[in-house]
Amino acid sequence: MTKTHVTRICALAVFAALTASIAWANDPRSAGDEAADSPALKAIQGTWVSSEDSNLEAKWVFKGEKLTATVNGMDYEGKVKIDDKAKPHSTLDIELTEGPEDAKGKTAKAIYKIDGEKLVVSVSIPGHDRPKDFEPQPDEVHVFELKKEKKG
Repeated sequence: MTKTHVTRICALAVFAALTASIAWANDPRSAGDEAADSPALKAIQGTWVSSEDSNLEAKWVFKGEKLTATVNGMDYEGKVKIDDKAKPHSTLDIELTEGPEDAKGKTAKAIYKIDGEKLVVSVSIPGHDRPKDFEPQPDEVHVFELKKEKKG
């Protein structure tokens, strides 16, 4: 093998390494998007609906880090951040990108728990402090008891 061959092989190896690292950096699953692969985020994926006896009619749909929700006929959309290591309760922050004017652009802070096919979310009015427990408070905290919607 001549010196020219070795140089070409090295140049190709460098090019391949650069191409691979650029592709990795542009991959939506890399560089700070570990949350998309988190077990906590995977656990809430899908459609969740309120029970017939609930005083709030709700449907929450989680797709990746995106939440689309309808509550008593009002539509909301946002990006979710989950911290299932938070104490004393796992936390859920919803950065609202769409919704009523008093909510849009704000973050709704929540705590949550999953019990099998049941998701309980205690969420503050957007822009307010995170709830401390799962007790509703008029005009401050709403508690949603949602069940996993069955496919089919």
